[in-house]
Amino acid sequence: MAKVIMNSLPPQLTKEELAELEAAEKLPVTFDNDSPEMTDEKLKQFHRMDTVTVKLSPNNMKKVKAFGTDYSKILSHLLDLALNDTELVKKCIPKGTP
Repeated sequence: MAKVIMNSLPPQLTKEELAELEAAEKLPVTFDNDSPEMTDEKLKQFHRMDTVTVKLSPNNMKKVKAFGTDYSKILSHLLDLALNDTELVKKCIPKGTP
């Protein structure tokens, strides 16, 4: 189930859109084949991944978004490749860092 915190919504929503969201918040959750209820057993199959915030320059952000909607997966893969390239990592570490 997705949970949206009302104060995290975009400010440009209309009063009607906000009213719809508030009404939807009061509806019961309906499970089906596409979105079954998650049991404790099913939840054990998942593992948590660490999340890191990386700041990009506006120029690099334009390049990244040009990859399409999956740009975060592409960035993750690029980072995996870069971190497994010892020579590239050495070039990025400031001199004097142990």
